[in-house]
Amino acid sequence: MKNRKSKWIWGGICLFILIITIFVLIFRETILLKAGNFMAPAGDYKADVAILEGSEFISTGFITTGMKLLSSGRVKRIVIVLQNIAPAGRPYGINGNYPDVVRQKLKNIGMKETEFKVVVVHIGHPVTLREAEQVLNALSKENIKSAILLSPGFHTRRSYLAYQYVGIPLQIKIFPSASFTNYQFNNWWVQESGVRDFTAEFFKLVYYLAGGYIPFKFSY
Repeated sequence: MKNRKSKWIWGGICLFILIITIFVLIFRETILLKAGNFMAPAGDYKADVAILEGSEFISTGFITTGMKLLSSGRVKRIVIVLQNIAPAGRPYGINGNYPDVVRQKLKNIGMKETEFKVVVVHIGHPVTLREAEQVLNALSKENIKSAILLSPGFHTRRSYLAYQYVGIPLQIKIFPSASFTNYQFNNWWVQESGVRDFTAEFFKLVYYLAGGYIPFKFSY
């Protein structure tokens, strides 16, 4: 009797797994697209500034997107975030101070100094949260009340949550905007770089939540 009951239980578990597997296979693309939307939130927002997240460097595509936000009137200024690195860490061929190079390039293409700001942040663990603290503390002194956060791909969810967490006590509203330059969002799961980015950023998000760097109440 006990063996029969055990067989029924295992049969039920196997049937459940089979149903779930079939469901996932049928609705695979829809599920993956929704997962992508969660990790890369975006919207048609207006704000005081647009924060463009860079690392040691920032891509041309990001600058172009930021300038479009500015020219469309959705923001009044763009804020370019760069991480501070030692001269020996720069790519070969980049001469001089990179933040100064960015500032000069923006002036050369006709941007006014009132239309952009370059913020250099010092790297510390956890990097994204420490970045958010430095950037938003600097902007709060300028009476900034809202910002569109332009982040790369699936990094957007974690970055948005970190900036939102820091921004609430400073009374700065954050609006997320994901930007994709290395792969297409609408079929990211068939592209190696998309799968790699999604997987890495998902586990980094879990790490931030599990480590208490972002409270769970801010995870949605």
